[in-house]
Amino acid sequence: MSQADKIGDGRFFLLIAVPLLVLYLATATWSLPYHIDAFTNVLSSWKLGTDGTVLLDDHVQLADDEYYGYVALIVPAGESAASQYPPGTSLLAAPLYAVWPQEAQVVLFSSEVRPDVAPVEALRPPIGPAAITASFTAAIAMGLLGVVFRRLGGGSLMALMAAYVAGLGTSTWSVAADQLWQHGPGMMWIALAAVLSERHAIAPGLAFGAAVLTRPPTAVIAAATGIYRSRNERSLRPILGIGAGALIGLGLFLVYNNHVFGSASISAGYGTGFEEQALSGDLLAYAKNIFLGAFSATRGFLLWSPFLLVLIPGLRAAWKAAPAWVRGSALGGLVYLLVQYKANRFSGGGGFFTYRYPLEALTAAAPLLYLSYREWVAPRPRIGKAFVALSSASIVVHGLGSIL
Repeated sequence: MSQADKIGDGRFFLLIAVPLLVLYLATATWSLPYHIDAFTNVLSSWKLGTDGTVLLDDHVQLADDEYYGYVALIVPAGESAASQYPPGTSLLAAPLYAVWPQEAQVVLFSSEVRPDVAPVEALRPPIGPAAITASFTAAIAMGLLGVVFRRLGGGSLMALMAAYVAGLGTSTWSVAADQLWQHGPGMMWIALAAVLSERHAIAPGLAFGAAVLTRPPTAVIAAATGIYRSRNERSLRPILGIGAGALIGLGLFLVYNNHVFGSASISAGYGTGFEEQALSGDLLAYAKNIFLGAFSATRGFLLWSPFLLVLIPGLRAAWKAAPAWVRGSALGGLVYLLVQYKANRFSGGGGFFTYRYPLEALTAAAPLLYLSYREWVAPRPRIGKAFVALSSASIVVHGLGSIL
């Protein structure tokens, strides 16, 4: 028995989360330049923390068509402007902005990508609270996954190493922990739902509700988990409990949209572009999107985290060994990723290292992937060596991406 086997879940969580947090904080982005998606969350978090509102009165000019996507993704909101994104991420970062001593400063923003657009002056909030929030949520997500892994068996050392591979060998490090995306918070809530799913129904539903308020498409992960558990357990309790919690998050999101944009619609801040693409019948473009999402030289998650390829042959054995909530969560992650690739371009934009859309899906599928390692890789030394080599390569790549 290792020393890690002798400690409780809380200390085991800290054994993973604290070292990762230190590393994430050291490599996070603390200043400009900042990705426009993440900077959008910075603006709404700062405004919510300092003024108690998400309306960006000081940045109305950024909602003009000329400057949309130039500095941030700001859209009109009545007579003011607001982030097009859901409020879940801002709610997490706002408390830090409320107490942060540094004031916002007027900065002249310009873009090398759009030299035809004149530079624009706008307030730039401090980046520190955003860096801290991104690092904390990503580290917490990995710590929670480590607890889940240990509960699934194989020993604490195996679970510990698996959590570190997940935290360092994927774009959790180079993307989610680097800037204030929605991904870190979304992953954290999905991982919390996994910790709670073993013994509860309502509690994981509330975690999924928080994920929906952060990133609405994660509702499909909640739905798949609840449906599969109810089917397997021959009980309505899982689907009702998980569904109720997820619906709370969805309801709050619709109330938010109605308050800010005057429309209780999921697409109130986004527009209808994503819905139209999701309903498009162009299946060839969809298949291409899926392939490039997995194997693109710039965004392919199987290419940039190649240790995942070693786990694929073991999924059948993992499925047989997996409890119902693990299966449901993995199915939900797969559906979530397929929805993302149907409604969005595979790349998720530019200006960041490797991939980002698969992060929530990988978090949801992580328990099943861990069982694939336990059931198929660990008993096969040669396969295990290949896994170690590819995991090491993944860690080096994402480490370089987080620093450079």
